Amino acid sequence: AFDTLRLHRIEAACIPDNARSIRVLEKAGFRREGLLRSYLRINGIWQDHYLYARIEDDPPGAGTKD
Repeated sequence: AFDTLRLHRIEAACIPDNARSIRVLEKAGFRREGLLRSYLRINGIWQDHYLYARIEDDPPGAGTKD
């Protein structure tokens, strides 16, 4: 995506208790950058989300747990 679309940064967000999504993001080299409080309203309830990002210079699989 970085070369094809000429992107510098890709972001993703997931609910903190979604361990499978967190694992996928970290395996793909995304790094957790913080907590987005009341980020999305899901089924009428505001949900916190973790913000993950990957920068084009990050090595593949460089995701880390905080």
